[in-house]
Order: sequence, then C-alpha cells, then structure tokens
Amino acid sequence: MNIPKNTENEKLGKLFLAIYFNDIEEVIEFKNQKADLYAKKHNFFIEENRYAKNENFQGITFDLTNLTLLNYKIWFTDGWRKERMPFINEKRQQTNNMVDFWKSEGEDVLNRKIEYNKYFEYFYSNDPNNPESDKEIIADPTSYFLEKGFREIDLRLYNRAECFDFVETENLLEKGANPNVHFYEDEDSSIFDRINTERSYLTTCEVTSGFDFFKRQGYQQYFHIPSMFGDLLGLAAHEEMYALLSKYDKEK
Repeated sequence: MNIPKNTENEKLGKLFLAIYFNDIEEVIEFKNQKADLYAKKHNFFIEENRYAKNENFQGITFDLTNLTLLNYKIWFTDGWRKERMPFINEKRQQTNNMVDFWKSEGEDVLNRKIEYNKYFEYFYSNDPNNPESDKEIIADPTSYFLEKGFREIDLRLYNRAECFDFVETENLLEKGANPNVHFYEDEDSSIFDRINTERSYLTTCEVTSGFDFFKRQGYQQYFHIPSMFGDLLGLAAHEEMYALLSKYDKEK
C-alpha cells in the first residue's frame, strides 16, 4: 500500500478539500501540477479526531475518490425543503460533474460499497467487532430489556443497526425485527428514531452548513479534515441505514 508520508499527506489535504466540495477545477489543477501526489489519492491518511473511542487509535487511510460517492448518497436523497432546492440542485450538478470526471479517469465510484463501520471511530457508530456492544442498549444492559418482555430480535436489531452492520440488520428485518420498538416510555427510543435523529442533526448542523459556509468563504477558512470526514461519512452511513429501516417501517 502506497501511503503518503506525513508532509505529502499534508499537501494532499488540499486535494481532500477539493474533492470533498466537488471543486472539479481545483482537482484538475492539482492533478496537473502535482501528478505524483495525485497518484496517491487512494490512500489518504485521516488522523484521529474527536470521535475516537480508543485512546490508541491513530487514524486510518481512505480513498479520496470515495468522497464523491458520499456526496452522491447525501445530495440525491429525497425530502429536502422546497426553499433549499436551488442549493441542493447545485450540489447535485457539482457531484455529477465529479462522477463524470472520475469516469474519465477510469473510476466508477457509484458502483462501490463503503464499509462504513470500518471507520466507526469517526462518527456516531458502535464498534461492530466489540462483543461488549451486545450487552447494552442505549443506557441499560440487554438483560434489563429482556426482563421487561422485549424480544431479543428487536434488541439485536438495535445493536446491529447502531454498529452499521447492514448485512445482519437486513437479515434481522427480514426475520421480523421491528425498527419502531420504543425501549423507554417517556422518549423516542427506537432504532429508527436513533438513526433519524442523528441523520437530521448531521444534515442541518454539520454538512449543509459546512457547504453553505464554503460557498461564501471558499478555502479562506480553517478546516479540520478528520471532523469533516466524519460528518460526511456519518451522514451517508445514516442515510443508508435510514433507507434500509424505512423499507421495514411498520408505522407507515
């Protein structure tokens, strides 16, 4: 694996920003001026950020071309407010332009799958490989809910969806798990609520506001790449999980 050195990775940060914001002119300019660095775009090193749960976690690599796929999964969802559609349509066109550019580079980014929970340190996701995650749901042990009469399959669904294990989540849904089970009487506490709440927060408070600010300020601002990566990846992950749970929504 051709991982860039620290100084190279820092310079590649400019390419991260250009692809992140669908700035195709800046991407092409970077390619033309820094071809050697551009060739390392598939192994950009993302440092740890505020979401890290493991104090020994130092970071992970990510294929920068997949930022376009994340953009696509976000901007091409439904349900945007009418007054936001001019902005959303602009983002969609910019994203499509990047998709076409990658095709010209031999990169078919839309026919890929991202293993979101590989990057669980960067967004609101449980560690899919931690057996301890099976022992607690929300704020109480699973034994507490079993004693209350909740079904094990519904508890398992909450856990696997919160770990962004799409394969097992769909398997449980097919077997009859209910994404609308509320585990507490006095609050919205279903897995559907959990995913939708974070989805709404990331959309409104992090991602769209970041793109709004970029439209006004451009590159003349401070960027914290690990957080930006976590927000974009996290929103795409929550959008996909929301879409999956919605297919089995028993309250429609």
